[in-house]
Amino acid sequence: MMGEAMQTIKGLFFDVGGTIFDWKNTARQRIEELADTAGRGIDSESFAVDWRDEMFKIHTQVRHGNLPYINADSMLLQALDHLTARYPLLGEIDRAVLVTSTWHNMRAFTGAAEAINRLRSRYLVVVLTILSWEAIVRSSKYAGVQWDGILSCEFLGYYKPSIQAYLKATSLLGLRPGEAMMVATHEGDLAAAQNAGMRTAHVVVPVEDNVGEGFTVPAETTFDIVAGDFDELCTRLQV
Repeated sequence: MMGEAMQTIKGLFFDVGGTIFDWKNTARQRIEELADTAGRGIDSESFAVDWRDEMFKIHTQVRHGNLPYINADSMLLQALDHLTARYPLLGEIDRAVLVTSTWHNMRAFTGAAEAINRLRSRYLVVVLTILSWEAIVRSSKYAGVQWDGILSCEFLGYYKPSIQAYLKATSLLGLRPGEAMMVATHEGDLAAAQNAGMRTAHVVVPVEDNVGEGFTVPAETTFDIVAGDFDELCTRLQV
């Protein structure tokens, strides 16, 4: 995307869990620490994937109105409750502390913080996430990532990938959808944003994140920008 189309973009809306923050390795490290303390073994890769996958099953039920509207921290805690039989260690620890010590202290991918600073020199750069506001405020501070604003879907009344979430988010920043670009590594998130009229940028990150999120991607979907890393994303966005 170049020329006149580029000039219409005023705001960048970033997914962060898996795009900016390395949730998987953060979760793996934390559960390994707890397992070591308890003298137990655990498959941390499987646990991390199962935890997020279970959370998204709850997220889908919340989004469809089949469960009460709760934030992602509550979804993550409920997911742990569902996984206790599969991972007995969870019955021996404070699961609420596991949620906060993991998701409120996520590490950023290398180059992410610097890329956000570069992009802020030209654009409004904000977060649009299903994760809790507290989780992203704390993780951003922990990882040294600075934003122009942080918006959690917990405040919108709609969770991504509902089109209303993208429309409400852009309107809150005083933008039309065509003046906003969704940036993510998850193609389903981008496809949903595209359906809401937003521009889209797909960025490849160091850790593959293909946990099912319930976001569908039509086979013919293409994005305005496809970047192999954060540096290329900045270059493509002319900063």
